[in-house]
Amino acid sequence: MKYILRICIVFLSLSAKAYAQSPVSFRVKAGAGIASMWGKNTEENAKFAYKVGVGMEYGFNKTWALQPSLNFVSKGSKEDGKDLGKATVNMLYLELPVMLSARLHLTKTSNLVISGGPYMVYGVGGKTSIDVWLPIPGTTGFHNVHKEYKLNTFGNMTDGNMGCKRFDAGVGLGIAYEYRRIVVGLEGQLGLVKVHDGVSGLSELENMTELKDYAPKNLLMLVSVGYNF
Repeated sequence: MKYILRICIVFLSLSAKAYAQSPVSFRVKAGAGIASMWGKNTEENAKFAYKVGVGMEYGFNKTWALQPSLNFVSKGSKEDGKDLGKATVNMLYLELPVMLSARLHLTKTSNLVISGGPYMVYGVGGKTSIDVWLPIPGTTGFHNVHKEYKLNTFGNMTDGNMGCKRFDAGVGLGIAYEYRRIVVGLEGQLGLVKVHDGVSGLSELENMTELKDYAPKNLLMLVSVGYNF
């Protein structure tokens, strides 16, 4: 019986040592911040954004590592059309970023991590809320009537949707402070793909050049908190 216990103890010790020396680790992370749009003919304001996800890290050495992850992200923007009305675009994505990180060792228990790399997302849902004032003819002339609409953010405009594309890609940058297993950081993303084609497909709006040239791309800034396993 003593030999069996000793074998088990040795096996568990070797397993723990192998896990400690493994270049692979895992983490969970959540963050909140602001999202908006940038690009030609865009005048959007920022809206609340958030992210939750899981990821892994493969360490090449004590400094360099690769950090892929899978996240659920909220993006979008707000627009104030003044007398015309207001709109809020909500976009929900599944996101796959692959970041290359450099870990700068500050003390035995703390590090500064700088990371950067590409990301891809796919839209899985979201609603666009539109509040507009429509001029309605009456017996004494035109008067404005308030109307509220809710559209699916993704999908063709000809089907009654907002017309945003589901696929997006861009680059991300981040800086984080690690203390033992806790990670607190700042991260930003710059989208490089147009998420909307404007009204280029609607021939009846040929004279509306600003809308035809509308080229919005996603922009995101977050504060995040994570835990390394």
